[in-house]
Amino acid sequence: MRTIRMLAPTLCLVLALTACADAPDPSGAAASGTPAAADAASSAVGSAPSGGSTPVSAKEVCAYLDGQLPTLRGIGSETGTMANLTVNLYSWYEKQGAVPTGRQIDDQTRQECPATRTEVLELAGMESFERL
Repeated sequence: MRTIRMLAPTLCLVLALTACADAPDPSGAAASGTPAAADAASSAVGSAPSGGSTPVSAKEVCAYLDGQLPTLRGIGSETGTMANLTVNLYSWYEKQGAVPTGRQIDDQTRQECPATRTEVLELAGMESFERL
């Protein structure tokens, strides 16, 4: 229980920073509901990570998740596991230079390491990485 209390504020901070980092610049953004805004939103979905960084390979993601399994198994609660996974996976991706969408992580892990993917998601009480 103490771990959850310690991870909850960290999780909130990470989510808040992520939301702020992904917010469009209001001065150059198209008004919501316009065709330009719709085109921008649809082109951003599933696109390669920005900033010129290359995406992390499926093999690297699977190796990272395999290494995290002992820690995730030891947490003992789905909420704690999800919080740990959210913070640590995001931090790991950020160090690699490219943070993909949950769907991209799902696609990579389904192909490269389905057994590891299934165990990680079950430990965290999730059906998909899109929930992160």
